Amino acid sequence: MSSKFLAIDIKSDLITAIVFNVEAKVMHIEGHTVVSVADRPMEEVLTELSRKIDLHETSCHIALAADSFFFRNLSLPFTDRKTIDKILPLELEENAPVKIERLLIDSIIVREDSQKSQVIAAMIDRELLANQLATLQALGIDPQTVTISGIPTTLRLIHTPELPADFLLLNISLQQATLIVVRSGQIILIRPLVFDPGLQSGFHADLDNNTLKVFRPENIDDTFQALCTAIQQTLHSVFQTESFTVYLSGPVGCMQGTRERIQAGLGNLCRSCTLADANQAQQFVPQFVPPVDKKWLPNIMEDSVNLGWQIIKSWKGFNFRKESFASKKSFSDKRTLTIAITLPLVAAALFSISYLWVDYSKLLKEQNSLDTQIRAVFTETLPEVTRIVDPIQQLQVKIRETRESSMDKDGTLPTITMLDILTEISANIPESLDVRLARFVVDENGLRLKGTTDTFNTVDAIKKGLEQSPAFSNVEISAANLDPKSSKIRFELKLTMKGV
Repeated sequence: MSSKFLAIDIKSDLITAIVFNVEAKVMHIEGHTVVSVADRPMEEVLTELSRKIDLHETSCHIALAADSFFFRNLSLPFTDRKTIDKILPLELEENAPVKIERLLIDSIIVREDSQKSQVIAAMIDRELLANQLATLQALGIDPQTVTISGIPTTLRLIHTPELPADFLLLNISLQQATLIVVRSGQIILIRPLVFDPGLQSGFHADLDNNTLKVFRPENIDDTFQALCTAIQQTLHSVFQTESFTVYLSGPVGCMQGTRERIQAGLGNLCRSCTLADANQAQQFVPQFVPPVDKKWLPNIMEDSVNLGWQIIKSWKGFNFRKESFASKKSFSDKRTLTIAITLPLVAAALFSISYLWVDYSKLLKEQNSLDTQIRAVFTETLPEVTRIVDPIQQLQVKIRETRESSMDKDGTLPTITMLDILTEISANIPESLDVRLARFVVDENGLRLKGTTDTFNTVDAIKKGLEQSPAFSNVEISAANLDPKSSKIRFELKLTMKGV
């Protein structure tokens, strides 16, 4: 069985799209493309994208640039998800950049205990999101998921066991960067940063030659130093003194020389610096098979690849297809879904009725069999009684009469009766033992018990079992001999009653 879906990562400078086909636990890439945004309207860019790749797949998932969102970290005195969703607009209203009614809010819980939770809230302008979805839907694309670019790459790193639980992901595109901090395997900070303002260095992707170029390379060092200064200011506002393992992603993040410049610019804040390589072998199922054509650009396509990972592995993150923006099923989809749900339910109901009828018939037969057995036991126990009405009640009456006949002259029952002794013996000899009791002798000194069993060890097991009874103060093995005729062990036990 195979599943097919489309992943699109939409940034302000580049848009990447991949058609995934997961079959036999292997993730194949059936199609991929990159489109440069430049200064063109989004409608024009997405139209070009639709000409380069088949966007009409069974499902679609998109990630929008982090600079399209506003982020806030909050500490809330409760942990219930529904309560958090209700209270977030009230908590964010005073600090929201625009009226809270204009914003669609989603959140992730980054840390919680029994009484409070730490939350990252992400907000996007409803009009901006509506325009993006309208443009996509005009091209026949109705995404099921709308998340934030960079988050899928962070989730892939979090779910890679070999990596540390604390790290910093720096996703650097042509003119924007995204800073994401992870601690103890949880995202705790998301910040979009401006990179190369005014095209000071002028990074651009030469898609025809599959290369990344710089118009003014003499300004590269200053551009990276400005980015590192912004990162330091952001981190110092949250953390006092701490260093991080830094992972780089994005087209500029993976460019030659970026690692050295970032490590030098961050100084003591950078413990180590390496690439978050999307093609690195991971212990994931399904396995990822990258394409081998020359147009495949792994560093540029990385965020779309990791968006595919998030969808396949169902990693929890942000999703802004909610409230009035929730994806709507078409009539044909609803009819298909209704049929798909109704038929199994009808079949299950018919099966349940059949099963209950068969089960009832079986239980009725078992009840009749038990009634027959009860009557047989009653007849064997009380052969003098010829009229059986309610065997259980009649046996209870007979037991009560027997107890009353055993009373002393003053109307009290003996401390322990023969019936009690037999009950104790029966309860404390394990059922799994091969034992046959042949003789009981009761006198003022206690009880002598004779019988046969299979081994000497079984005799010891019988003795230990009876010692557990509160009715006997002492249990001794008087005799235990091998019967040469039957190869059985003949034994005799002496049981001293408590109080004797």
